[in-house]
Amino acid sequence: MTRSDIHDLTVIYQHATERAVCIRETEDSPAIWIPLSQCEIEARDKGDLRRGCIAILTAQESVLTEKGLI
Repeated sequence: MTRSDIHDLTVIYQHATERAVCIRETEDSPAIWIPLSQCEIEARDKGDLRRGCIAILTAQESVLTEKGLI
């Protein structure tokens, strides 16, 4: 894996469990679940993640492609 295989996307945080995070691309888009083992997520403003906040999702291109995000 090279750095060029990894992408940062701006998303809307919805919810997380111990194993996965739920995000949306836009307010009206469908919810997308991504395993936490395949991504990292943090609030864009570096505060706490809370429902509806803008977040930065970092994952490999293959994961993002599989989920229809790129």
